[in-house]
Amino acid sequence: MKQQRKLLAGLIAAAIVIGAFLWPRTATSLPASPPAAATSAGSVAISPEQATASGIEVRALPLTRFQPRTSAYASVLDPGPLFQWRGQLRSLQAQVEAARARAEASAREYRRLALLNSQDRTVSDKVSEAAHATWETDRAHLEAARATLAAARDEARSRWGAVLAGWALAASSKQLEALASGQQALLSVALPQRGAMGSPPPTIRIGPSGTGNGEIGARLISPSPLADPVIQSPTYFYQAPRAGLRTGMRVEALLPTGKSLTGVTIPNSAVVWYANRPWVYVQSDATHFVRREIAVATPAAGGWFVAQWHGGERVVVRGAALLFSAEFQPKPQAGSPSGGDDDDD
Repeated sequence: MKQQRKLLAGLIAAAIVIGAFLWPRTATSLPASPPAAATSAGSVAISPEQATASGIEVRALPLTRFQPRTSAYASVLDPGPLFQWRGQLRSLQAQVEAARARAEASAREYRRLALLNSQDRTVSDKVSEAAHATWETDRAHLEAARATLAAARDEARSRWGAVLAGWALAASSKQLEALASGQQALLSVALPQRGAMGSPPPTIRIGPSGTGNGEIGARLISPSPLADPVIQSPTYFYQAPRAGLRTGMRVEALLPTGKSLTGVTIPNSAVVWYANRPWVYVQSDATHFVRREIAVATPAAGGWFVAQWHGGERVVVRGAALLFSAEFQPKPQAGSPSGGDDDDD
């Protein structure tokens, strides 16, 4: 009979543990995310020897400054069309200069002939009138060349914005030379539509996926007149070192948002999920570990950044699942037999 009671007690304890895992996961009254302030729950005791044998690793997490970031879409543009515009604008500028020179020359010639005609009639009226007609024609050609150049400038600005169009019009542009030589890449970055950012940040980070490189810094050039063709949000031109970027790539842009925070970075390996909430174990003394709820609203490299946290606290960064299992292991009930092979048959 004692063995049957032990078996029944074990089944009841197992059912309680399984229910503790499953019931809160389907409860609808729990918040989707924990509060910002950390809250402590259960604890578990384990000797240093047991912790070492189980591979449990504890690390003191220092306070750090963290800049929250949001992600956006970025495209690596082909600068070739911009170079074509540069060639076209320079050609039109040269045509304007040539037309201006012809108009100025014909104006001087007309004034000379008109003066001779008025003083001693050494030049006939017919010659003076012909010179005037030539001047009027050259002036018309100059105005036409200027109008063509202005239309090309407006079209360049409508496609590339005032800053890039200015680079194309400049007699010498170090920025365009850097693009032409492949030292720099031209990016179009689509900012979020929700108004999370009042103005584009002057610098951002670019994460080119699949290139094996780390993040790349990019610098703001100017607003783009065009919207992103996929998400239909405002876009901005940025310039970044070429590195692993290739024309046509769709990469992730990481934009700073809000004020920097003070806290600690919790590694992913330290987090256990229970009742649809994230928890970590903090070592309170040589043998005790307290389970503490954390907030996971701010992702960081390799884990989560948690504000409102004391620096230097020792957190279990490996083996947290073992402590969780030990915390919920059924404990012997007071007054129950501790062992033996007695049975009341």
